Amino acid sequence: MSTDPALWQEWEGRIVPRGFSIGYIVLSYLVSYVGAWTTLELFNRRTSGKGMYNWYLLCGSSLSMGGISIWCMHYISNRAIVLGDAQFAIQIAYSPTYTALSFFVPVTVLLVAFIVVGSDDRVSIVRVTVGGTLAGLAICGMHYLGQAGISNYTCVFHVGNVVGSVVIAVVASIVALSVFFVLRAAWTNSWWKRAVCAVILAGAVFGMHWTASIGTNYRLKQGVRSPSNSISRDLIVIVVIVLSITACFILFVFAVLARRRRSRSADRAQHVVLASAIFDVHGRLLVTPEGYLPNQKVTTSHIEWSLDDTFAVSHPVFQWIFRTTRNWSSIHSLLPGMRNHLYNASTQRASRASLKAEVNLGSGDGESPDDYSIILRELFCIAAADLAEQLNEPLENVGILFDQVLGTGQTKTSSKSKVLGSSRGGFNDLESDGMAIPTLGRGQLLFLVRRANRREAERFAASGYRFAEVQNVAHIITRNMQINCNDLQGRLTSMHEYSSDTNVLKPGVHLACFAIRASVRGGFDVLTRKDARNQLPTMQLPIDNLDNWQISYLAQLDGSSVTACLKFLKERLASPESTKKEQSFATQLYDALVGLDEEMGDTFADAVLIGSPISAPCYGPGGDNAKPAQATLITFRTIVPIQFRAQGLKFGFTPLSFFRTQQCVYKNSPDHARFARAIHKEFGPLVNKKKLSSRDDDENLESAGSTGKFSRRLKRNVRGPLDAPMKGEGVPKAHSKTLSSLTFWNRKESSGVARGASPTKIALDSSSEIRLVETQTFGGIMVSQEVSVDVRDFEAYSQQRAGGLDDESSKTGVNGIQMGTTGEAMREVDDAETYVDRLLAICIATRR
Repeated sequence: MSTDPALWQEWEGRIVPRGFSIGYIVLSYLVSYVGAWTTLELFNRRTSGKGMYNWYLLCGSSLSMGGISIWCMHYISNRAIVLGDAQFAIQIAYSPTYTALSFFVPVTVLLVAFIVVGSDDRVSIVRVTVGGTLAGLAICGMHYLGQAGISNYTCVFHVGNVVGSVVIAVVASIVALSVFFVLRAAWTNSWWKRAVCAVILAGAVFGMHWTASIGTNYRLKQGVRSPSNSISRDLIVIVVIVLSITACFILFVFAVLARRRRSRSADRAQHVVLASAIFDVHGRLLVTPEGYLPNQKVTTSHIEWSLDDTFAVSHPVFQWIFRTTRNWSSIHSLLPGMRNHLYNASTQRASRASLKAEVNLGSGDGESPDDYSIILRELFCIAAADLAEQLNEPLENVGILFDQVLGTGQTKTSSKSKVLGSSRGGFNDLESDGMAIPTLGRGQLLFLVRRANRREAERFAASGYRFAEVQNVAHIITRNMQINCNDLQGRLTSMHEYSSDTNVLKPGVHLACFAIRASVRGGFDVLTRKDARNQLPTMQLPIDNLDNWQISYLAQLDGSSVTACLKFLKERLASPESTKKEQSFATQLYDALVGLDEEMGDTFADAVLIGSPISAPCYGPGGDNAKPAQATLITFRTIVPIQFRAQGLKFGFTPLSFFRTQQCVYKNSPDHARFARAIHKEFGPLVNKKKLSSRDDDENLESAGSTGKFSRRLKRNVRGPLDAPMKGEGVPKAHSKTLSSLTFWNRKESSGVARGASPTKIALDSSSEIRLVETQTFGGIMVSQEVSVDVRDFEAYSQQRAGGLDDESSKTGVNGIQMGTTGEAMREVDDAETYVDRLLAICIATRR
C-alpha cells in the first residue's frame, strides 16, 4: 500500500468521497448467484439428517452459501467502491483476523439454519421461517463483521439503511427457501426452477449488501497509515475467483452427471431392466434424489425365438424368476459360480466369434434357445445381486417380483401406424385385456417390490435415497425411464398393495368361480381378481368347514347352473321338510351366490357347480407366520368363448400357467423346498465347472444332453390343444421323446427311509430349502423321466381318472396339461398337484 504523506494528511479524519465501478457490481451479483445456485443444488440432494453422505452435502451447502454467495460477494462488491480519485494509497484495506472470522461466521450460522430447515418432503412453515431468518442474519452478520475488518477506515452507517438491509436479507431468504422447499416437496423443482430460486436467494445477499453500502460513509482513520499486516484487495479478488471457479466446476459436474443419468436411462429403456420399488410405512416410494428408481440392466434385449415367444408372465423364464424371488436363499450360494459361468461363456464366445467379451443376448449369435434360457436366468440373478448391493441390502431383502412386465422405450408413431394400431385394437385387447403387448425391439421393465419398516427407511434416507409420494414422482419415472404406461401411478399403487404379499385365502369355506378361456397364443387364461391376481373370484361363507351332510347336500347340485342352484335353494328354504341346519346352510349359500353373481355379472351366469369341494391353501390358524392350512372351495366352473372379455374393474384374465405358479409361492409353502432342490440340481453342476476350452465345452454339453441335457431347460411345448390326438391308453403319451436326466436328489430316499437311514425332517418355513440342499450329499445318481403331455388327449384321460385312476398316474397327467407357455425351466421343478390342476381336469373332462 502506498504511503503518500500529503495525500494521507489531506483526508485524515475526514469522510472520503466515494464512487462505484459498474463492472464489479455486476460481477458481485454473478458471484453471489453462482454460490446460491450451487447451494440449492447440493441441498436438493440431501435426503436425511443422518449419514455421512448427507453431512457432506450439508457442509458443502453451508460453505457454498456462506463462503461464496455471501463472503465472496461482499469483497467483490467492496472492490467496486472507489474512494477519492481512485488513488491506491487511500483505498480500502482489510484486517486478516476479521477477514478470516467473517468467512467462518456465516458458514457456521448457515449450517445451523440448514439443520433447522431439515431435508424431508414435508414443508414446515415454522422451520422455513426460522431457517430463513437465520440465513438473513448470517448475511447481515457477515457484512457488518467484514466492514468492521476494514483497517484504515471507520464506517459511518445510516440507521435506515441498516434496518432496510436486515429486512431485505431476512424476507428474501425466507421467500427463496420457501419456494425451493415447496417445489422440492412436490417434485416439480427442475433445474431451471432451482435456478430461479437461486436468483431470489442471491438477490437477498446482493440487495442487503448494496442497501447497506449506499448508506455507509468511510472516514479515514487518524494515525493509522499503511498497516503492515493488511490484506491486499487484489489477493482477496484472487481468492474469490478460485472459490467461484470451484462453484462453477461443481455445477458443471452436476450437469454432466444429470446428462449421463438421462442418457443411461434412455439407453436402458431399450433393454431388459430390473428396478426396485420399495415403499415405506406411509406408502411412499423410494427414489434417487433425481426421482429415478434404483435399477440394474439385465440384458440388452430378449430374443423371441418364435412369434409367440413374448417375454411376459406366461413365459417359463418369467415364472422361474417369479419363484426365485420368493426363494432368494436358494441361489445365494450359486451367485459366484453364475458370475464365473457368464465370464467363461463370454470369453469362449469371443474366442469363437471374435466378438467383444460381453454376454449380450441381443443378437442371439451362437446361442441356442436352451443356452439362452440358462444365461438369461443367470443374468437376472446377477442383476438382482447387483441391485441389492446398490441398495446396500442383503439379497434376501431385495424384494419379490411384481406380476406384470411393463414395456419401455419411446418410438415415433406416424398417423398411419396409429390408424393401423386402432384397427388392430381388438386383437390386442383379446390377448391382453387392454394392456399393450410388448413390441419387438422395445425394452422391458421388471419390478422387485417390498415394504421397508421405519428403521430401514431411515437407513435408506441416510444412504442417499428419498421417499416420495407416488403421485409426485410417477410422471418423472414415466418420462425418464420411458415407460409405455398411461397409468403408472395406478401400477405403483398396485405394487404397494402387492408388496404386502398377503393375498392368500382366509381359513373357512369360500364360494368360487373357475372361468377359463382359450388363449390366442396357446393354452388357457383364467379369470382372477385384479387386486389379487393369484386368487379366483370368491365370496366367503360364514362357516369354518363343511360337514359330511353339507357335502352330500352339495352333491345334489353337481352340474347345476347358477340359476338352477338359486331355484333349488329357494325351494328348500320354503320347504317345511328342511331341517333348521339345512335352511341355515341354504341361506348362507344363497346369499353368497347372489353376492358373487352381482360382482361377476354375465360371466357367472353360465357357470355350473362342481359337486365335490376343492381344498386350497390359506392362512394358518397362527396368522401370517404359521404353517399354511387348507380352505374349502365350493366352485362353479365355466369355459367362456375366446373373444370374451372381463367386464368391470374387479376382474381380469391371467395366463393359467402363471396362475398355477402363483399357487406355489405362498409363505411357508412346501413347494419352496422342491424349487430349491430343482435349482441346485440344474445350476449346481453347471456353475461349478472350471473354465473350459470351446471344444471341451461343446463335448461336455453334448455329453450332458445324453444324460439329461443340463442346458435344455427351456424347450417349449409348441403343440396346441387342437392338434390331432395320438394313439394311446390310460395317461396320454408325450408328444416328445422321453428324456432321462442325471439327478442329484433322490426323492424316495428323502421322503422315506434311505438304506436304513432315518428320513430327513422337512420344515415348512421359508428357509427349509437351505437345509434340504445343505444336508444332501451330491454324488448319487438317479435316473428319472421327464414327460410332456399333450392336452388333446386329456379329455379321454380325465374320463378314465373319474373312473378310478390311481393317484400317481393322475398326478403325472395333470402336471402335463398345457396351461399356457410351458418349458423345461418350470417342468423341472416337479411340483405337487395344485387345486388349479384338479379344477382344470374337471373342466376339460366335463366340457361339451
